[in-house]
Amino acid sequence: NSMPTIEVYQENLGSYTEACKVAGVAPMFGSKLPDNFIQEECSDLKIFIDTREQQPLEFRNSESLKLEFGDYAVGGKDYNYTYVDRKSEQDFKSTLSKNNLERFRDELQRAKDFDSYLFVVTESSIDKIAKNNNWGAHKSNLKYIYHNMRILNHEFAGTCQFIFTGSREKSEELI
Repeated sequence: NSMPTIEVYQENLGSYTEACKVAGVAPMFGSKLPDNFIQEECSDLKIFIDTREQQPLEFRNSESLKLEFGDYAVGGKDYNYTYVDRKSEQDFKSTLSKNNLERFRDELQRAKDFDSYLFVVTESSIDKIAKNNNWGAHKSNLKYIYHNMRILNHEFAGTCQFIFTGSREKSEELI
């Protein structure tokens, strides 16, 4: 969590990809994206929402569909391997706790078996999680939660990425 934000990369080097070039490493994320991805018109893309999603985000062009993993998927020929698992702050902590960790690991394994990519989008920030955990009624062991997140990042490198957006609205915008 001490890595620079994407805005820092953009401001100083133009992009995350350019930062990777300067560092002499290949970008880990985006290798499966089609050429001219950013320039493509996205308004036609269909977003599939898992039928089990309890508090779905709203999108202009969406459809309900049972997904094998994740809560959202983007339809189309270039996007059939990209999924999003949306988490509230409490859901994030619960998912990476002792009781739910193996179930989530199984979900990540399914994504890997399908040669898919799962973005785990949390509707909070690291700072908010820490602040709320200090003042909340049910404290979590955040060192343990973040340890599990790092373990899964290593175990499923190339299959998942954890993202903290700061809010539900920013999660919707990012997706």
